Amino acid sequence: MSARRLIATLAQKGGVGKTFLAKVFHDLLPVHGRSVASWDLDAATGTFAVYDDAIKTFDLTAGNNTESWLDDCHRDDVDDVIIDVPGGRIDDLLRTFGDDSTEALVSTVLATGRELVVATPIGVMIAETVTAQVVLNAFAGTPARIVVVQNGRFGSPADFIIYNGLDVDGERRYGATSDLAERLGAETLYFNAFSQSVLAQVDAERLRLIEAAGPVGSKRLGRLASTRLQINLHVAGSDLRGSSLDLNGVIPERDAKQ
Repeated sequence: MSARRLIATLAQKGGVGKTFLAKVFHDLLPVHGRSVASWDLDAATGTFAVYDDAIKTFDLTAGNNTESWLDDCHRDDVDDVIIDVPGGRIDDLLRTFGDDSTEALVSTVLATGRELVVATPIGVMIAETVTAQVVLNAFAGTPARIVVVQNGRFGSPADFIIYNGLDVDGERRYGATSDLAERLGAETLYFNAFSQSVLAQVDAERLRLIEAAGPVGSKRLGRLASTRLQINLHVAGSDLRGSSLDLNGVIPERDAKQ
């Protein structure tokens, strides 16, 4: 079914690709006919807001915000609200409701008629993997949809052995985070890496991904770099297809036990 969503990029650790995912959603969802409202919840030093003037900011530490991302959740003309939460600031997000419980956040979002989809990216190392456990445990037992995103920037699918587990002489090692994700009904997907050299050019030119993949990118980056980015964005759409982060808004049916 196609759904109206609040998509929250969350990670207890910085540097795992949370804001990059938010940029991909911000750029590609409209290409697929989805209307978006994007928010950077790190109003002081957030890098998401500077990506596009249309991205609004919200200060998690302030108690007198007159406008918030929740207002956009109530808008009928917005398909997806995107919030990029600063690394390690899950508790601050919960406190914006005057209640430290995850249930208060989830129930408030669901009351607006939206699905809450939490995207939490991970890398291949221990610290980049177990960070997902914080998010998984925080939303355990709630109707929130959790998607663990294996960020291909850190390695190939075979490199995520700490998350997926590894058989050594018939003994399974590691894999505690994926076991937890499976028990909680969370989704896992692999998100292919973008060309880092092209992303460096895009950043240097202060372009949005969608701009760099078009005529502007061809002119300022060269046709080859722009085409490589077009391919990266196409593959990203394929990576997200069939998950709760599907760019068409079509989300999978839940199992009865979920």
